[in-house]
Amino acid sequence: MKKLSFLLICLFSGLFSFAQTHDTQVENVINTVNLDSLIYQLRNLSGEDEVVISGETTTIEHRVSNWGNNLAAQYIMESLQAIGLETTLDTYTLDGQNVYAVQPGTVYPDEYYMICGHYDAVDYYCADDNASGTAAVIEAARILSTMEFEYSIIYALWDEEEIGLIGSADYAARAASNGDVIHSVINMDMISWDQDEDMVVELHSSTNANSTQLADYIVEINEIYELNTVPTIELPGTSASDHSSFWNNGYSSVLVIEEYYGGDFNPHYHTELDRIDILNMDYFFETSKLCIGSLASMCVPILNTSTVEMPETEDGKIEIYPNPASSSSRINFYLEKSQYTEVTLLNNMGQTISTLHQGEMKDIIHQIELPLEALSQGLYFIKLETANFSKTEKLMVK
Repeated sequence: MKKLSFLLICLFSGLFSFAQTHDTQVENVINTVNLDSLIYQLRNLSGEDEVVISGETTTIEHRVSNWGNNLAAQYIMESLQAIGLETTLDTYTLDGQNVYAVQPGTVYPDEYYMICGHYDAVDYYCADDNASGTAAVIEAARILSTMEFEYSIIYALWDEEEIGLIGSADYAARAASNGDVIHSVINMDMISWDQDEDMVVELHSSTNANSTQLADYIVEINEIYELNTVPTIELPGTSASDHSSFWNNGYSSVLVIEEYYGGDFNPHYHTELDRIDILNMDYFFETSKLCIGSLASMCVPILNTSTVEMPETEDGKIEIYPNPASSSSRINFYLEKSQYTEVTLLNNMGQTISTLHQGEMKDIIHQIELPLEALSQGLYFIKLETANFSKTEKLMVK
């Protein structure tokens, strides 16, 4: 218990362990992001080029919700369907329509990671705000839909962000009410303006639901894969985009955006001067790679899709009570025999926060008291490993 107490002191001092390693499949995802594909979607969504929607050639003249932006929503839905994803046109009010697609995970189909952006606008064109984020979501779907991942992926495009984050607020509230397990949300809003060409990307974070760890994770992806962006974490970050709808409902999320705080923010946003010819395509390309690569890493790409089912057994059973919990929780482990065992506490991205036990477990029933006051609200995992098996259970801190 002395060792456990020391480790918990380290945990409560904020000494988190980030043990990400290079993954060839994630690198392949990053290298597959295509600038021509991004520009194609950016031009279509901002009304620069004609598109085919429902078999008819037309132009998306605007994406303003109170002018009627159903054409844009239909285009996004058909684009995701053409990729092969099951897509939902979610009409949550008379005027509001979110569009999202779900890619089922192979191992944890009921646990999700999300990449999103708003597609609505306040004027004509509005390429940076936010055709850029919308195009990057479609690009993520184009690439990742060809792969298999342990976790499910939600590709979401929100309506009515510009008039109060209405679309994302509706979705996030319903998800929380339904108990949907969404581990992390990457929200992309205005990712193509970089006039000073310093490649700085702001990650707006919060102490809510492990959002700081998510921002740190994205920074680490940038370092591991030697990307050309310069991510900076803003804490506390702005609440003026759809990521805050998820903060408000207890989900980990970050906003990825150009220099909103840093002084290099698009001066033409919310006007018809926000067009593709004033934007920085290299910056758009590199920021998209950072977001899509981070998502791919978190969802855990599967190389060998064959699986072996473990036989059902009481050996290694984990019980956590109370769960959800706020101040403390008791963890019981059941083993059939004395054996070397490692018990770890993981955050919602599967990163080790603390080792709770490492060594011989001599008793059939082993108990650990886990204080929780220093943990932020959100989802965690307790993982039990021996030489013969591994078992994980969820712990919800409220």
